[in-house]
Amino acid sequence: MSDDVRDVELRIGEIAVHGVEVERPDLLGPAFEAAFSRLLHERGVPASWSTGELTAPDRTLTMDRFGPTTSAEALAERLARTVYEGLR
Repeated sequence: MSDDVRDVELRIGEIAVHGVEVERPDLLGPAFEAAFSRLLHERGVPASWSTGELTAPDRTLTMDRFGPTTSAEALAERLARTVYEGLR
């Protein structure tokens, strides 16, 4: 990661999770925010974001299925990677 530090504010209107029951769903939002922040710190802000004109993907972002029940933290990690890759 370079020494170039930038503030990033990303607003996600909704994350819809279907087909899996999340243990402690109240933790999903904070866990996603922490996981996504960690990705930005580790991988950096994608160059395509430098225009300041980031828009929503033109498709639904999907990921592989989980079992019928999962923890908020495990789901948040996969969601964060899916969103990060989808916005690149």
